[in-house]
Amino acid sequence: MEARPIKGERCHICGDTKAPLVKIPCCNKWVCCDTKFVSIRGGGRCEYQHEAYSACHFHYNEKHEGSWKECKECREFFGEEEFNYELKKSSSFP
Repeated sequence: MEARPIKGERCHICGDTKAPLVKIPCCNKWVCCDTKFVSIRGGGRCEYQHEAYSACHFHYNEKHEGSWKECKECREFFGEEEFNYELKKSSSFP
């Protein structure tokens, strides 16, 4: 899917309303992405950061059951401190 700005939508991570967006499959939210520029750091957009570092995407990618927020396997993998940080971060999505 090629990223494109979508009128009335915003990135659910950074809140950018003008950035090109894609809907990520793990949580079905719009996030900013730059599909025309690929780099090791993902062009500095939220899609790369979410897919590379979040418990949400990890849970989805590992095909765990239920919500990542209640997943014992993810909590054990990330550890209490990191997992609780992820929970807090996810509740602050714009």
